[in-house]
Amino acid sequence: VSGRLSDEGHECTVASDGTSALRQLNAHQFDLALLDIRMPGKSGTDILREIQVKYPDTAVIMVTAVLDVETAIESINMGAYDYIIKPVDLNMLAVSVDRALDKRRLILENREYQLHLEEKVEAQTQKIRNSFLNSITSLAYALEAKDKYTSGHSQRVTETAVAIARELGMSEESIEKIRLAGLVHDVGKIGLRESVLKKPGRLTDQEYRHVMSHCEIGERILSPVMEDEEILRMVRHHHERYDGTGYPDGLSGEDIPEGARILAV
Repeated sequence: VSGRLSDEGHECTVASDGTSALRQLNAHQFDLALLDIRMPGKSGTDILREIQVKYPDTAVIMVTAVLDVETAIESINMGAYDYIIKPVDLNMLAVSVDRALDKRRLILENREYQLHLEEKVEAQTQKIRNSFLNSITSLAYALEAKDKYTSGHSQRVTETAVAIARELGMSEESIEKIRLAGLVHDVGKIGLRESVLKKPGRLTDQEYRHVMSHCEIGERILSPVMEDEEILRMVRHHHERYDGTGYPDGLSGEDIPEGARILAV
């Protein structure tokens, strides 16, 4: 068998029993294992089980006597690629080996394709999220720029919040979240009526409630593209007050997220 497969261009290693076969598998990578169901020590099905667990990329073909056909079929169900009945027809064996190796190659190529496809989809999804986030941030900045009193507000809030976070010794990850939340904290104002935002006089109670809604609107705008709940909570709660008189949820004390407390300063 080994001689015929070598003639077919395959590099072969022979093991005298199951234990020896496992030693070989542990020492070298093999594309395919040809296992006799009945051999000294561990049986071929025992070796198949170990291969499935430890070396799942190794194809397996079982060799069986006629009386072991049921065991061979069971082996196929366990993950073997094929089985050959003794006495071994060398031509059939060569065909079976080539078929098993082709099937293994296709499985590995498909796995690699799926892995890269998932990576590409994730990268594209992230690009879409970043693009959308950049667009709404630019829109919020454009809205600020229309009013001389609010122009540059988000940038100033961000710079102050980041400085406070650094002074408190927060981690770089936390500081980056605060920076991002600061830049988009007022994005919800996109959803407010311009007539209310630019009203020169005192706001009515109804108008003031309308302005207060920008925190919740901002959270809703960002939630489809912002997976980080911590940043979303900063945006929602940046107008909460330590004494509980803020909005939108009237949180107080340490119930207010730390990042939102820093932004509120």
